Amino acid sequence: MSKELTLYMIGALLPLVITNIAHMVLVKRNGWAALSIPIHVGAFGANKTWRGVVFVSVVNAVCFGLINFPGGVLLSHLNDTATDATLYNDAILRDLSTWHGWEDILFKCFIGWVYGMAYVLFELPNSWLKRRMGIAPGATATRGAIWFTLLDKTDSALGVSLVFCVLRDFSWSDALLFFVTASALHFLFSWILYLRKIKKSF
Repeated sequence: MSKELTLYMIGALLPLVITNIAHMVLVKRNGWAALSIPIHVGAFGANKTWRGVVFVSVVNAVCFGLINFPGGVLLSHLNDTATDATLYNDAILRDLSTWHGWEDILFKCFIGWVYGMAYVLFELPNSWLKRRMGIAPGATATRGAIWFTLLDKTDSALGVSLVFCVLRDFSWSDALLFFVTASALHFLFSWILYLRKIKKSF
């Protein structure tokens, strides 16, 4: 894996990890209770609330802006024309320490918001499917439990991977690596939060 791809993946995924851990803690403590209103009980159940939409998108925007500051990782102006590997890596490192102005930071925050929204929105079809099958919010499926667990941990990863691919012209192998990494992180931190009793179910 190239240094460029590694930097971009860190810049994209680290804010999401921080944001989602913070969101689970927020839900556990019933913070932002005024926004704990279901988006649509009949379609998605009571657990999918406007609090999640607002918190994840806004906090991820801030985290993304801070982590990719200054100069940025995901949206940095890398020297794509460089042919020498050493010069190319030096160009990356120089850019990471370069200040591009407040407009650049605000744009990064917007991209972080897009990532957060993609994470939230791509969870909704899964919830909709479960409600149609009569599975209660937060409950484990009795049929096809393995497939639903896999879907739970990969739906949002698919959303952020699509955003990642739109922003950067990577190969299919790079896109697959990003998706697998995002999904693995979702599995890992869901398990940790479950063991810490911050999440009610894995």
